[in-house]
Amino acid sequence: MTSVSDGPPTGTVTFLFTDVEGSTRLLQELGAGYDPVQRDHLRLMREAIAAGEGTEIGTEGDSFFAVFRTPTSALHAVVAAQRALAAHEWPHSRPLRVRMGIHTGEGRLEGGSYLGIAVNVAARIAAAGNGGQVLLSDATRALVQHDLPEGVRLRDLGTHRLKDIAHPQHLHDLVIEGLTADFPPVRTLEVPSNLPDQLTSFVGRERELAEVGRLLTSSRLVTLTGPGGSGKTRLSLQAASSVAGRFPDGIFFVELAAIEEPHLVPSVIATALGLKEEGPRPVLETLQSELRERTALLVLDNFEQLIAAAPVVASLLAAPKIRILVTSRTVLHVQGEQEFPVPPLEVPDPVALPPLDALSRNDAVALFVARAVAVDPSFSLGQDNARMVVEICARLDGLPLAIELAASRIRLLGPKGMLERLDHALPLLTGGARDLPARQRTLRGAIAWSDELLTTELRALFHRLAVFAGGFDVDAAQSVCDSDGELGIETLDGLQALLDNSLVRPRPGRLGDVRFEMLQTIREYGLERIEADGDAEAIGRRHAEYFLALADRAERELRGPHQEAYLDLLELEHDNLRAALTWAIHRGQAEPSLLLVWALWRFWHLRGHLSAGRRWATEALALPSAQGRTAARAKALGAAGGLAYWQTDAAVVRTAYEEALAIWRELKDEHGIAEATANLAFAYALDRNMPEAVSLFREARGMFATVGDVRGVADMLFALSVTDRLSGNLPSARSGAEEALRLHRQLDDRFGITGSTFALGRALFELGEVDSGRAQFLDGLEAAALMRDRTGMAIALDNLADLENAGGRPQRAMRLAGASESVKAAVGGEAPPAMVHLPDPREVARRLLSEAEIEASWADGRAMTLEEALAYAREPL
Repeated sequence: MTSVSDGPPTGTVTFLFTDVEGSTRLLQELGAGYDPVQRDHLRLMREAIAAGEGTEIGTEGDSFFAVFRTPTSALHAVVAAQRALAAHEWPHSRPLRVRMGIHTGEGRLEGGSYLGIAVNVAARIAAAGNGGQVLLSDATRALVQHDLPEGVRLRDLGTHRLKDIAHPQHLHDLVIEGLTADFPPVRTLEVPSNLPDQLTSFVGRERELAEVGRLLTSSRLVTLTGPGGSGKTRLSLQAASSVAGRFPDGIFFVELAAIEEPHLVPSVIATALGLKEEGPRPVLETLQSELRERTALLVLDNFEQLIAAAPVVASLLAAPKIRILVTSRTVLHVQGEQEFPVPPLEVPDPVALPPLDALSRNDAVALFVARAVAVDPSFSLGQDNARMVVEICARLDGLPLAIELAASRIRLLGPKGMLERLDHALPLLTGGARDLPARQRTLRGAIAWSDELLTTELRALFHRLAVFAGGFDVDAAQSVCDSDGELGIETLDGLQALLDNSLVRPRPGRLGDVRFEMLQTIREYGLERIEADGDAEAIGRRHAEYFLALADRAERELRGPHQEAYLDLLELEHDNLRAALTWAIHRGQAEPSLLLVWALWRFWHLRGHLSAGRRWATEALALPSAQGRTAARAKALGAAGGLAYWQTDAAVVRTAYEEALAIWRELKDEHGIAEATANLAFAYALDRNMPEAVSLFREARGMFATVGDVRGVADMLFALSVTDRLSGNLPSARSGAEEALRLHRQLDDRFGITGSTFALGRALFELGEVDSGRAQFLDGLEAAALMRDRTGMAIALDNLADLENAGGRPQRAMRLAGASESVKAAVGGEAPPAMVHLPDPREVARRLLSEAEIEASWADGRAMTLEEALAYAREPL
């Protein structure tokens, strides 16, 4: 019942919240001219609320909060309000769009204010709408659907999650005859996305956004084409955001600018989706399988240098609910592709200028003004400079990047000086190769013009910085571009100047530092110029040497206390490391190629790049100049064997380790011989030749002791503990694992600690000390989780599953084993079963569970996220 007192209604009531879309921007634009707009808005809203016998509870700025005794009266009020707002002649000569949301629920007054969740739901529903749109909760819809005003119908928008509201809400909106009915998706929370945050506002492009949105409805593959700098990436990001409501399974941005090898495309896409390699299974098959049931949008950015991978894109469309949005300078030429050439921004006629308020809404002019204000807050568009700004935009053919570069000079030149400079630079702006598209020649000229504004020293720094792929920090810039100070400028000052000139841009580093990057088109220009400068070979060599040194430093730390930090560093610099490898391999430079493979292999193992790492190792070892019997080749063979070991490719492991051992013996390198002997022992273990493996493990232990390598001794104690357990000598297995663990802890070797913990836990468990064994497995799980060592986490889950089976808890065992299987598939490898040697958990569980129960629990485990699996494993028994 609703109260009928003279005060605000209570009981079951209908709440209305409204808000003017873009009011802050409008206030800034109109200034004092906004007052009459606001007065008219308030009057029209109050008239509609009063006509519906509603009670105005409060206003805040441009927002209304009102309450109605019945949902029907609220519905009539909002329809009347929207019609009045649409019909009104506004002082600023533009429509005023007001979003509205209504919800019916309990109205409980306390101290003059409404309390309860219903008020919050109504407010969140209103906030999710677009200007001119009326959203209704399902509760309100049920009460008004048979009593709609003439010319009004309901439209079902589906279920949505709203901010701070625990339960999803089924939303509807009103389609009011004669009024706008085509709205963007409502702004709710449910769409997973990795779309990068944009640090500058998106200006204009309303028609292009609408067209891309329409094409994504009718076509499953849409390619945005155009020259570099035409705004393809920004348009793709904005378009993806605007259609988020159509893709409940997510929108995923895949940045390809730093990738030059077409075969890497599936891996990069999989990484963006959070997928990992599944052992020997091709990544493309994993992608196709994972996408089969998803309703998702992939945004593939900067595809032009990877055009040979176009069939990969086409193959992903086998997933029936997937849409793909590509940005590329050229079309992909695959079936089902819909091209959308991104046009330049429309520029007004400089001869016949429109009024100033209309001019400020032009996309090209608005972009220039927005970017100019960002570098000079005192700049504004006025009668004194409007024609010059339009002329600048026209001279730059409306190309967004060219306009942004021009606007960044506003403090230096002003519009007048800029026009004069453009006059002198016209040959540059149109002087590109004749076989390039006209707009690309113009963009090339615009970048060249920006280049020419730099001092000789800054220009050289700019060109040299183009050698970096995927970004760089100040130290890298200094070391690679000006290591001996020949440029005559401070690198930090130079970077600041290049930032001011929009030739590099900052981005937060994943390790808390500040990094810099170039737009891809600017980087390509810089690479051309560094060739013309004659610096390409020297700077490329410095880049490779710098990242080889970084990788070598990291390799020495990957078995120490700073392992996590160095793994993260290698992940951050992976694009640069691949670029260094590419440079070295393409030039036949054997030593840096081989040493980079050696330095990176453990990172590739732990971070799920096993297959890619094996390809790099194969390429490096196949170089004609890499055939010498050198330490570098022996190290790379060790890396190749290690990568193959974790994918249980026994033939490759044995061949690589045997050759490495032969080389170290030829070189009479005692430590190398010890390392290779230990590796070969693991190869024999992988082949299940345990007697030979044990003999070599013991031999290697003695060698490590002779050369004073404590970690090597600890590793061999771990390995011998495992083989002792496999042969049934559990007391020896226990003592060996305890000593290995002691030494690894002494060294703070996280990787060694993890393995020794599992060896000790297994020995304890098989000796009947179940609780102690479980404690060791959980300790190992924590150590592996800290390193993000997925193979280590899988070993822990397998051991815990066996423990649960032995304890009569087969359903928990199946879930843990299923989760382990998922982790192994994600990393693309596993510890060889010959060394782990656990019983088949399914066979053990069949004593207590039916096949259906086993499969159900196993599936539950496979469906767990890694975090869920870890939490489940940690649960007390």
